[in-house]
Amino acid sequence: MSSTRDVVGLILNYRDAERTQRCVLSMLDEGARHVIVWDNSADSGASANALSDRLGEDPRVSVNISESNLGFAAGVNRGIELIRERFGPAWVLILNNDAYLLPGAIDALSKTLEQNPAGIVSHPVIEQNGRHQAALWYHPWLALVTQRRLPGSFSYPSGCALLFAADRWTKSLFDEEFFMYGEDVYLGWTLRAPGRVLLEPSLSVIHEGSASSGMASPFYEGRMVASHLLLARKLARNPVDYAWLLLGRALSLPARALLRTWRYRSLEPLRALLGVGGGKPSKHHSTDRSRD
Repeated sequence: MSSTRDVVGLILNYRDAERTQRCVLSMLDEGARHVIVWDNSADSGASANALSDRLGEDPRVSVNISESNLGFAAGVNRGIELIRERFGPAWVLILNNDAYLLPGAIDALSKTLEQNPAGIVSHPVIEQNGRHQAALWYHPWLALVTQRRLPGSFSYPSGCALLFAADRWTKSLFDEEFFMYGEDVYLGWTLRAPGRVLLEPSLSVIHEGSASSGMASPFYEGRMVASHLLLARKLARNPVDYAWLLLGRALSLPARALLRTWRYRSLEPLRALLGVGGGKPSKHHSTDRSRD
């Protein structure tokens, strides 16, 4: 039996009409009542118009143009505000534009939330680069992201794909101090009480990942370093905590940069660590939630 809950899709677009179109169609095919596209392209509407041309006059899709690139967290929050205004208590399915749904995805995610009244977010198993990704874990002291729980780590839902029960959580979903990366980690920390974040164990989403654009780019590397430093401040309970979190990063972030410099044969990870990176996003960066 299908879920009776209205689900509205939300996708961020950054100059990538082809991938966003595929993402929109997968949501509609799975029964989304409507899809809101928040266009973060900041190109005077050119990318939004290209997407609208591809989608035609489908009344189930709305493309909203932002005057500037607000980043992922703020873009999602503005999209949720639009959905709340137009669709009331509908739940919001957030999906990367370089991802698409598998059959039954919306029903599975909705039923997980319906069966758990305390739940705020449900998220699926995601296939990326041939591997299945379920829960992600963040170790606050060493700024490590892993797929297995380490002592002291906490789980979080990837911002790549999640269903948000917007009528159960009236606050903004993401902290807008995060421009790109880290906002989903902090969401996991905010919703860390038992039963609020729910893993739907079925494979429901295929994620293309960085699409050969993000790894070792100035934007990716710079934003990742910035997110780990911001998380140190956000997760610290007091000044002593903050000092210890920074000390842990003083050990882990250089090691990460050296490993990635060797892995990608690029100096950008080291440049980002020294504050040189953090350039403009490529067309895939605005929504890609892949992790190294």
